[in-house]
Amino acid sequence: MKCASCGGALEPSSSVCPFCGVRNDVDLRGVDFHDLGVDGNLPCPDCQTPLGVIEFQADPKVRVERCPACLGLFFNPGELETILNDNTNSSVWLDKEGLRQVAAEYGFHNEVVYLKCPFCAERMSQINFGGTSGVVLDQCGSHGVWVQSTELRRLMEWWRVGGKLLYQQNEAERAKRLTGTGRRDGTGAAAILPGGGPWGMIDPDADENLGKAAILNVLGRLGEWLVSKG
Repeated sequence: MKCASCGGALEPSSSVCPFCGVRNDVDLRGVDFHDLGVDGNLPCPDCQTPLGVIEFQADPKVRVERCPACLGLFFNPGELETILNDNTNSSVWLDKEGLRQVAAEYGFHNEVVYLKCPFCAERMSQINFGGTSGVVLDQCGSHGVWVQSTELRRLMEWWRVGGKLLYQQNEAERAKRLTGTGRRDGTGAAAILPGGGPWGMIDPDADENLGKAAILNVLGRLGEWLVSKG
């Protein structure tokens, strides 16, 4: 993808042009939405700028909070999946080579930095969306997830090449585990552990390539425990 200002090539994991320094709106290029202005009551979890509101022309329409400065997005539970479905192919299939390419292009760039939910100001946990996407989002168990700039673009690419199918398999496995009927059956689908919220938390034994995301989750929970004891 190229910079809208100078035409220079953008890094996959950054929306800021390395040549001219302009921040590009890479997540919503080609996405149909309306800007409804700044709310003013909710702070951005990343930069504290008052969040605005945009409306995606999905079916049904979805309104989400968006930072006009860093271009992060806050989705209520279920809204992110609606946007992913609406902006990708409706068919469910698995492209293993495509999944490997997405992983190779972006890699893991996440640091363990805890952000506060813009609605309740409680510290959010970090979850690997869908268990296998490699995109570590900040999640408030009550209000939703914070998606930083470039992460929505990556999720759309992951969803398009088979992430949707993996997500559905993970949700089905998670439901079985929550009801006590799930077990490892050799299908190769990554397992979901209870307590990971509506998006799930990965079982590191399900896929050795998800070790880094698993470590992030473990460190996050350990950090929360240490803070509570301090």
